[in-house]
Amino acid sequence: MAAKTSSSAASPSITDEPLMSREFATLMVVASVYFLATGAVNALLPTFVVDELGGTEATAGFVMGSAAFSALATRIWFGRTADRHGARRLIAIGAVLGAVAFVMLALSSNVESATGARLVLGASGAAMVTGSTMLGIQLAPVRRRSQAAALVLVSFHAGMGVGPTFAEWMLSAFSYAWVWLSAAVVSVFSGLLAMLLTRRPGTPSDEPSPMIHRSALWPGVVTLFGVFAFNGFMTFLPLYAREVGMSNVGVAFLVSSAVMVVIRTTLGRVPDIIGPIRAGSGALVLTVGAMVLIALWATPTGVIVGSGLVAAGLSLQSPSFIAIAVEGVSDRERGSAMATFTAFYDVAGAIVGPMLGLIVTNAGYQPAFLTTAALAVVGLVVLHTVVAPKWNAAHRQMG
Repeated sequence: MAAKTSSSAASPSITDEPLMSREFATLMVVASVYFLATGAVNALLPTFVVDELGGTEATAGFVMGSAAFSALATRIWFGRTADRHGARRLIAIGAVLGAVAFVMLALSSNVESATGARLVLGASGAAMVTGSTMLGIQLAPVRRRSQAAALVLVSFHAGMGVGPTFAEWMLSAFSYAWVWLSAAVVSVFSGLLAMLLTRRPGTPSDEPSPMIHRSALWPGVVTLFGVFAFNGFMTFLPLYAREVGMSNVGVAFLVSSAVMVVIRTTLGRVPDIIGPIRAGSGALVLTVGAMVLIALWATPTGVIVGSGLVAAGLSLQSPSFIAIAVEGVSDRERGSAMATFTAFYDVAGAIVGPMLGLIVTNAGYQPAFLTTAALAVVGLVVLHTVVAPKWNAAHRQMG
């Protein structure tokens, strides 16, 4: 009885360990600056492909989705690099590759060259997301890992929320090329800021960390189906907004990012408190409802409301499933686990652009968005039939 009392008394002190530090705040700034540049590109690239390069909606979907192929091809290697050499190096690599991609885009004159730039940007994003998320979890107390993941993701979407407004202003005043070159400068700046992070060496070993980490596979599968909705909506948002008569698409991007910032800042500890299975389930249900609403409410107001709701659904999805993916994983293999998990974002990105582009071209936006709602339902089924039993069994053994 005395031992049990001692254990319970220790828990609050662990739970109350502070998360925010100078190092963690610096990481968030670095990621926000990088994703400001990425957000600028995401907002304008679909219209650039259609209006400037002569592509179609399906072509725009392919160009946007092509980044996922290079991200998927490089992410596993990036995970091993972070395990062996530390996350800061990976963050710097991401910033440099981003600058290269934006310069390539400024020089693009056809769909093929734009696709090449997008492929480099995919590798850049893979390095930045894997490195930033790994370092954020590494800096966090054990009982605050979901919150740490939520705040790192906040920094991503804070930048992506400001980026489109910045991009539209730049485009109205100058040209697409100026937007792409400005994004390159911003990406370089994020790399310079990354040098302020403390260098944390990895854990070199004769036996490298696994290329594919088993603990992250099923949480990744759920994520695959869960993020289809957000990725698909955001990929086609610039074109869909024009379809429903919305003149300023930057507002929808800003609403989406603002919702994510608010929810992940104020409710980021929800998966730590109620458990990631419950939090993730609620998030998936909200995602389904959001996409049904977006499909049926085809007006500028519907776009704005839908942007907020689908962002709310994603806000607790990722922190919940990240917590499941890294549960019980050693420091030496955490980069591998994060790379495996986040690779499913790449798979979703690779599929959703071309798939929804074909549906939109042949049937319209409503069937495309309803398809993503159905896929989120599949994710919910996998969560409760495969992931939840494994999670519950592991926690019964632990205590």
